[in-house]
Amino acid sequence: MPKDKRFGKAKKAELDRCISEIGGIRERLDGAYVQFNSASDPDALDACIFEINALRSRYNTAVRHYKNTYY
Repeated sequence: MPKDKRFGKAKKAELDRCISEIGGIRERLDGAYVQFNSASDPDALDACIFEINALRSRYNTAVRHYKNTYY
């Protein structure tokens, strides 16, 4: 198998992994927003805010990684 084809398969596998990771983070982020919107306890709201901020950071990092891998 030529070296170029292995690189192409490896790059495709990495892109698929990135897309899957982004989708998973997006689902968790959507869930965190639902919890935030239904929370009334100040401590629960704080926890939701921290979770949302952490997930947004992970999401941004994953998207940046995807762009660096793809482009």
